[in-house]
Amino acid sequence: PDGNLNYKALTYLITGNKQKTIIIPSGASIYINGPLKPGSNTTIIAQGATITVKKKSNAIFTEPNRKITNLSIIGGTWRSADAGGRTGSLFVFAHASNVMMDGVDCNANYKGHTIEIIACSNVTIQNCVVSAIGSCPAKCLEEQIQVDIATKKTSPKISSYGKKYVKGQTCKNIYILNNQVSGARAVGVNWTSSEKGKWRGKYHKNIVISGNTLTSSTSEGLAYFNVIGGKITNNTIITYAKRKDSNSSYTIGVHVAVFGKAPKSLAKSKLEISNNTIKGRRNGIYLKGYFNKKETKCLAKLGKVYVKNNQIYCKKGKKNSVKQTKKSCKKLKKSGNKYYKW
Repeated sequence: PDGNLNYKALTYLITGNKQKTIIIPSGASIYINGPLKPGSNTTIIAQGATITVKKKSNAIFTEPNRKITNLSIIGGTWRSADAGGRTGSLFVFAHASNVMMDGVDCNANYKGHTIEIIACSNVTIQNCVVSAIGSCPAKCLEEQIQVDIATKKTSPKISSYGKKYVKGQTCKNIYILNNQVSGARAVGVNWTSSEKGKWRGKYHKNIVISGNTLTSSTSEGLAYFNVIGGKITNNTIITYAKRKDSNSSYTIGVHVAVFGKAPKSLAKSKLEISNNTIKGRRNGIYLKGYFNKKETKCLAKLGKVYVKNNQIYCKKGKKNSVKQTKKSCKKLKKSGNKYYKW
């Protein structure tokens, strides 16, 4: 069937909130003429199938006003018909909960996102191959897996559904597990300074990055911003970024920072960074609290940070492998790490 018939048929099958499983047969290669907008309690099994979506379209989009819950996408090779890959987002999960992607092969352009997670809770992305294609601009900062805050600037499509969906809502309980991810920036957990900084104090909670291979070309291997509590464990994280300007922070392997006043729970939180292999240019791991302009006073400290049993490589030498801005952490404990000049 043509792309329009495929789109109509799949839309019919995924609509509504009753429990349902849709199987796209192994070996099938289908073209769909628009974004699939599933209802709750939907499982799409596409193992062995190839799904291509029309140009300038999402493949999956959860509408924020529907607050989708219990959505699983299992397997499949998902592509955009755009030359050089999708420059927007291929998969968009917004204001959704209990979402899982397992064993999916997907990509987008370096300037786009393959998977965008906005104001969601209980999301697991596991066993996936997520990659950037096309050409990478020299100073590109876009991530292939993006964990994002819902605001007018960061989520313009979500904003079109109404102001109440872009009031700085953040993500909670996000698990990025056992994936292979490559891009300008492989994975980013984001904040925004937009709207005169009104959302600086909004924080994600419990973001777990574990068992992945993350490879970045022009930005951090992992950007982990405005997060309360989480784990970064058992990963291989590498950035090949080089900057000749003042923005050397984009060459860090694992960049942990906060950008606004925080609730008391941040100071009480725990972040574990352990059993990783990390390669960065300026630093392997860098930790920064929220300071005043002159950096004379820390206005929001990271909580207890445990950096242990990592192998950390740094282009700028062993002494720069793990750094923090002044006393950015309430407690920083380092143990069992091995440091190398890369």
